[in-house]
Amino acid sequence: MTLRFHGLRRRLVCVSLALAACTPTGKDGAPNDRRVSDAELRALPVLAVTEGRLVCTAIGADACPLRSAVANWLGNDRVALWEPGREIMILDAKSPTGRNFGVVGQASGQYAYATAVGPFKGNVAVIDLQRAKMVLLNDAGGFEREENIPRPDANSAPGFIGATPVLQSIHAANDSGVARMTLDVLESQTQTKGTRVLDVPVPWLRLNADSAIGFSPLFPASPRYAVDVNKTIIWTPSDSFWVQRRSFDGEVRWTLSSDRKGKTVTAAEISARRDEITRNAPKDYLKPGDLDSMTAHTATAHPVIGGIVLEPGGRMLITGVAISSSDSIEYIVLTRDGIPSHRFSLASRVRPLLFAGDSLLVHRPTAGEPLEVRWLFLKPRA
Repeated sequence: MTLRFHGLRRRLVCVSLALAACTPTGKDGAPNDRRVSDAELRALPVLAVTEGRLVCTAIGADACPLRSAVANWLGNDRVALWEPGREIMILDAKSPTGRNFGVVGQASGQYAYATAVGPFKGNVAVIDLQRAKMVLLNDAGGFEREENIPRPDANSAPGFIGATPVLQSIHAANDSGVARMTLDVLESQTQTKGTRVLDVPVPWLRLNADSAIGFSPLFPASPRYAVDVNKTIIWTPSDSFWVQRRSFDGEVRWTLSSDRKGKTVTAAEISARRDEITRNAPKDYLKPGDLDSMTAHTATAHPVIGGIVLEPGGRMLITGVAISSSDSIEYIVLTRDGIPSHRFSLASRVRPLLFAGDSLLVHRPTAGEPLEVRWLFLKPRA
């Protein structure tokens, strides 16, 4: 993958050989099981983070995401950037700061609420759940055709990961049962079933039909995943430092674990979270004792992993967890084979969208508070 349209270099320095030594190997020589200590992770070389090209600043006058940015690769040098409910932007060599793409609306050929955008059979597919359509646009954003898509249930979400159509669902095998998160890889979003590549429990969540029952913790740990172009999935339960890459047919390529623990949940964090839930809950939604029950179900430590940001066909970022007692989040860089190579930190309000080479596309606040989308450089320190 290259990123010529914003002029950033493609590769970082070689990884530390110390962590790769004496490691058992699996199929094709790939690492199989590896365990590293928290001390080894803290001793990784630190990358310097420097400013790259500004894509846009959200002032409301254009399509720049205001609050919740989503991005997806449409090709090696082409990115879709949008906020659901607003217009899509395309970043490429001709438009490194973005150009508007398609038309927002309710009419045929328009999209009312873009939940997902991805390449599909030579076109760009926009999944519009509000209209229950897959709208196909050409490279210039012109309308080609649209197809009906089945409306998923309340706990299912169709999407794209790169060029791969997927359907995520959360359900329970029986009423009052522990919820499971599943991910199916589809041939097209017009389908409801495909190849099941992930099926893992969400231990703290219980469902009765489509509705949650019981009490969720204040700081829940939920499974995180990323799908790669070589038909593998990387996933973590997030409650511990444990990450695994496996093929769509279930063959484990490697597993990485560590004794790293989540930060201790403080009384101040519990109080702040309770206040936040109270402020945001619909009127009369919370019943007496609900917040106390949620607090009782809260673990003594935060989750360890907050997400996975994948470089297609290559490395990945393992994201730490944002907590109110810290103003930064640490990121661990893994090679494609699951070897920790570097680390760096970003402010806690910075949200990475895409990763490739020494380049990171982020959504972050500016000094004046409006959010911006910008490329950052990740460089080895001198």
